[in-house]
Amino acid sequence: MHALIDDCLLSDLNQLQQRILNAGLPVLVILEGSSGRVIGKVANELMRCLEPRGVVYNHFDPTDSGPMPILNFLQKTPCRGQIGLFDRSWYSSIIEIYGNEHKKKHLEAMLKESNDLERYLYLNGILIIKILLVASDNALADYGSQYGPQVPKKSFLSMDHIDPKKYKEAMLEAVFEESNTKYAPWSTVLVRDISETVSETVEKIMGMVNSRLQNGQEPFVTPDIKRPFNNPRKKLKREKTCPSFDELFAELSDEIGELQMELSLSDHSMIVCFEGWDAGGKGSSIKHLCHALNPRGYSVYQTKAPTEEELKHTYLWRFLKGIPQRGHITVYDRTWYGRMLVEPIEGFCTEDEYKRSPMEINAFEKMIVESKIIFVKIWLDITSEEQLKRFEKRKNDPLKQWKITEEDWRNRAKWNEYSEHIDVMIESTNTKYAPWTVIDANNKKYARIEVLRTVAEAMRKELKK
Repeated sequence: MHALIDDCLLSDLNQLQQRILNAGLPVLVILEGSSGRVIGKVANELMRCLEPRGVVYNHFDPTDSGPMPILNFLQKTPCRGQIGLFDRSWYSSIIEIYGNEHKKKHLEAMLKESNDLERYLYLNGILIIKILLVASDNALADYGSQYGPQVPKKSFLSMDHIDPKKYKEAMLEAVFEESNTKYAPWSTVLVRDISETVSETVEKIMGMVNSRLQNGQEPFVTPDIKRPFNNPRKKLKREKTCPSFDELFAELSDEIGELQMELSLSDHSMIVCFEGWDAGGKGSSIKHLCHALNPRGYSVYQTKAPTEEELKHTYLWRFLKGIPQRGHITVYDRTWYGRMLVEPIEGFCTEDEYKRSPMEINAFEKMIVESKIIFVKIWLDITSEEQLKRFEKRKNDPLKQWKITEEDWRNRAKWNEYSEHIDVMIESTNTKYAPWTVIDANNKKYARIEVLRTVAEAMRKELKK
């Protein structure tokens, strides 16, 4: 079967795809509409016209149970030089879950979240093309047979799970207007004869891609970092001790083990993020926390230098591999906060990337929390004197010398600069929904107990609701 667009337009589209690859431009095409059959057929024809090695297709069923999987959408976004084709998106999910009148406040909140996501994608170089396929009842009556047969809803191939009436009402009354932003505008295509519908869709895609390739991305003025949040680091009382370590450790470990069992039976999952000074005790704290957990239900994500593949995607993409499945726990050994610490200090990111990082991180963490993930952020704080003592001990211990590197000493020489960046990080990201827990880690035993206590309290708070 031949594609439904003429040879001239097909040739132009193929050439455009090559230019996308050569320019390293990531393009995300989102197809939405009230008729799943129409969206599926248009997506199918687009796939026929394009070189498949440069396209990643994803269909999202908005009727899947559970919270809106916005992190799943982010994980499927295209890399440089690639076209991502979304057959439905977070919009269908938003409408399906929050499209009723009594959930209006939730709908508004989720639309803000989706706008934050699109702004993040745009600022990280992705061209977002949103196509709304508007199908009237008359059009479907006249041309419906061209878009393929109805598929039984019990089949996973069905693309008509949603309520078309609810979709149309919510999309036209609220969603379209609120999400028609400068950085991700909507384009509408009226559904009619299949060849006309597909050709117009192709022309709109080509027009937006050509505009970006010729004119570049519109400049975005990044404001200075705002620091509106409380900084618990400045209120630390040093030299805490823990005389009842063994007793508390056993008690908290047992409780965390029991709470993990409850977590495994719930619709929650959990993320525990560890950040802190070099030699601040992250490794030992993670080890003691993991000793309290069943290994079947947790994993440790160790943040390393990004791979070549990860560098082709947006900054936060590589961390999505660690997002836990329902009932599971991920412990992050360092996190996306490298964008606010080592990267700006060592020149691994631009000034604009650094300045917009709190905005992007706060939006990302909001997505995490909205996905029913119990979220804990821990900063382990030590004094400069304590760090030097630990560095010297490692240097003189043959069994621990591998833990100290020249890079550690170079970072220590920039203590004041790092300390200022830490304060900026906390004061710009210590949100109500994702607060920082700052722990005085000069005393290792005290720090380990506080880590366990913090994790247990977070689990208890959410699981006992």
